Amino acid sequence: MHKIQYPVLAGLLLAAAAYGAVDSSLLNLVMPDAKIVSGVHVDRSKTSPFGRYVLSQMQTNDEGLQKFIEQTGFDPRRDLSEILISSTGGQTHARTLIVGRGTFDRTRIASMAKRSGATLLSYHGVEILQRKEGDMEGGLALLDGSTAVLGDLESVRAAIDRRQNGAAAPNALTDKVRKVSADNDVWFITLGPPSEFLNGKIADPNLNGAMQGTMLQSVQEASGGLRFGAVNVSLQAEVVARSEKDASALVDVVRFLAGMVQLNRPADPGAPKGPSLLDNMQLSAESNVMKLSLAMPEDQLEKLLAPGARHPRKAAAVRP
Repeated sequence: MHKIQYPVLAGLLLAAAAYGAVDSSLLNLVMPDAKIVSGVHVDRSKTSPFGRYVLSQMQTNDEGLQKFIEQTGFDPRRDLSEILISSTGGQTHARTLIVGRGTFDRTRIASMAKRSGATLLSYHGVEILQRKEGDMEGGLALLDGSTAVLGDLESVRAAIDRRQNGAAAPNALTDKVRKVSADNDVWFITLGPPSEFLNGKIADPNLNGAMQGTMLQSVQEASGGLRFGAVNVSLQAEVVARSEKDASALVDVVRFLAGMVQLNRPADPGAPKGPSLLDNMQLSAESNVMKLSLAMPEDQLEKLLAPGARHPRKAAAVRP
């Protein structure tokens, strides 16, 4: 996935995604050949304890965030309501589009982008703020006061075309997205094995090698998401494999990995006390589909994700 170097706004839209039914008008902007689609219902997430915890990590005393808010009038903690991210995947030349729904001040955001080196171009009557990084051209377009699209220039132009032509997302993609987004606050769908999207993009060479494993090559589709409740954060996922045998084998692989995590738990001083987050994980294979569900206590998850919780700073050695 390309990294669109749009100062601050790109980062905030992407960071918020590390926050479901999806807004149809946003879904219609997704490229028809998308292989990865994910979304976040920021508004709904804000009403949950974990959603509020995530937003609290965007510190009010962060100088960069405060400067951005002052210059654009856009506060992602207040003004962002939904995000949809789509990509064609692939190892090279992947196209990525981020669609944000919220409240945007076009004039102030355009002014800030120009000061950071962006140029203004017009495409079918829509202004695109264009920025070039090396051989890649990125674009940001505010389609109206509540919809922003960000991505490589080709994808932004195509999204404008789809909006103006009244094009709708493909039925197959729409049905899958609506199904998984309806039950989750944060959700994703991938079409194809993980190696198509992740190989070469993970720093750990062992994990990169694992992406090429025979078992993961059997994955045809995956979907899932997180739901933020008053007490628990629930994870659910489904993986469609080539065959019933492959689905059963995937269950065994996940159980093995979970067992390895359990064995290492006592040696991890930063792990949360009490029952492991994996103790109540449920796995099953139904025909050629592997299903996983897990309910995680919200307060335990906060401790797990707290900065420095997993890797406490070691005291510096004193040399004679």
